[in-house]
Amino acid sequence: MNLTVAIPTTDSVAIIREGWNLLVGQLGIKKATQFIVLIERGKGDTVQEIADYWGNTGIEDIHNQIMNWKAKG
Repeated sequence: MNLTVAIPTTDSVAIIREGWNLLVGQLGIKKATQFIVLIERGKGDTVQEIADYWGNTGIEDIHNQIMNWKAKG
């Protein structure tokens, strides 16, 4: 299984926060949230994407992998 995880850097977190603050300042919290939801909405079949990603991996293995990622974060 090929696992790729995007871990944001300190710089990227700062830029995301700055962008969010600008959106909220210009649009207000409601419209800024709607904007983010619209651009973050995926395309395709999420269930199939998850099945393709994890394959036949057991729930305990998935849980252990997630706990390892959290521990490194």
